[in-house]
Amino acid sequence: HHPEVAADPLWSQLLLDVNYMSQLLSELSSLNSCQTLNYSPIDIRQFLTNIISSFSSSAQFQNKELTLNFETEQKILFGDSLKIREVFVNLIKNALEATKSGDQIVIDVKSRWNRLIVTVSDSGSGMDACRLSTIFEPFVTYKADGTGLGLTIVKNIVTAHGGAVQVYSKPGIGTKFILIFPLTPAEKIKE
Repeated sequence: HHPEVAADPLWSQLLLDVNYMSQLLSELSSLNSCQTLNYSPIDIRQFLTNIISSFSSSAQFQNKELTLNFETEQKILFGDSLKIREVFVNLIKNALEATKSGDQIVIDVKSRWNRLIVTVSDSGSGMDACRLSTIFEPFVTYKADGTGLGLTIVKNIVTAHGGAVQVYSKPGIGTKFILIFPLTPAEKIKE
């Protein structure tokens, strides 16, 4: 209850710094826990539909089209649903930040060779080869308030599931992330 504090020009900067630190800490803890997975069957269509719908109002507000295409009969993915949710939330957030009004974000789901293949593509600003080569490295960021950990977390989570992430991007054309998850969970392969 000190109104004079809030009036201090440094106060708002301090708040931003505190918010940034708390984001950094939560992302660091997320980074550390990527290795421990709680496997459960995930109804992949329902799961992705829920994530998309949580973003749909902000996408509509920004006049961006967010679509989900299923080209597979595959219903179940074994994985850590909280972690995999974080993967898609991160990628969709990034896609929303990289796009402008009228752009499109498309999530395609296919299955091939006992793998689930999910592609997240946007028609946004894209990245050049130089940026592309470092995007999965921790603390590398091109955003004013970014921690540079989002894509590191994405890659670690997918890899922990025995999967892989590929990315293609062209400046001015857009970016495409390809996530490949084994349909037989990684821990079952090791047994």
